[in-house]
Amino acid sequence: MRTRQGFTLVELLCVLAIILLLLAILMPSMSSLKMRATRTICESHMMRYGRMGQAYLEDNDYAFPAPDEWLYSPTSNSISHPIGCRWHDRAMAPGGEMMATTPDYRGKMWAYTADAPVLLCPVFRDVSPAFGCENPEHRKGMPIEPQYSYTMNAYLGSEGVGGVRRLSEVRDTAKVFFFAEENSWSLSYATKTLPQLLSTKALDDTALSISCTDQPIDCFATYHGATSEDLDNGSGNAVFLDGHVEAIAAKDQLRGVRRGSWREPSGNLFWAWPQRSAPPGGWDGERQDGGNQ
Repeated sequence: MRTRQGFTLVELLCVLAIILLLLAILMPSMSSLKMRATRTICESHMMRYGRMGQAYLEDNDYAFPAPDEWLYSPTSNSISHPIGCRWHDRAMAPGGEMMATTPDYRGKMWAYTADAPVLLCPVFRDVSPAFGCENPEHRKGMPIEPQYSYTMNAYLGSEGVGGVRRLSEVRDTAKVFFFAEENSWSLSYATKTLPQLLSTKALDDTALSISCTDQPIDCFATYHGATSEDLDNGSGNAVFLDGHVEAIAAKDQLRGVRRGSWREPSGNLFWAWPQRSAPPGGWDGERQDGGNQ
């Protein structure tokens, strides 16, 4: 009697086709799971920032640090390690050469935040090198190795227009962000899905500055949940002064945007402005959505 040896070509092709079909079905699910996992990590980082910020406030009579001094001191700026490149400068990271040997470079919250894993969003780490460094003082030859991606609300700890110095001066701790993610690239043009500008300036310091005029400066990150073809159409995480974390969609940053039945002012300025009085031009006085409600 003849014994069968191995599989026929047809059988092998059928098995291969089934494997490929299963991979095609599973790949989107795996990609979605990875996206949710990285978002969870980033949200966890934001929650820790909220706790660290609260610990600092409790230790300092509820006075905010200056937004440009919370992580690094003013003396840390140098030709070899310029401010605009600190976000990708390994020497300026916790454990980095400059920060280890020069304690004077450490900012007011350094002792609370000097934990390398919590300083960097994994999504930012992956996408930002493709955009490089837009800062005009960028040192040529310095590798783009992301070290931090979270920045502080520039209106907190500030004496400028809209600024407050103490927590007691904030209009509503649940509606004003403390720390948030920021893009390493500017949106100096209308995107595929956003009709107006969100920012004209990329990540270049430790403060996230939302303009109270019609001239954009910074914006919250837009890369979470975005497609690789349009990283300006996602969202960014922020931790608010009451400790809760919120994902802010790019489209919701536009001035004058109304979401559902919520009739309060919104847009990126609403989450940034800490004073009890409205901005000089009003919440919607300098709209970025063409005046559409």
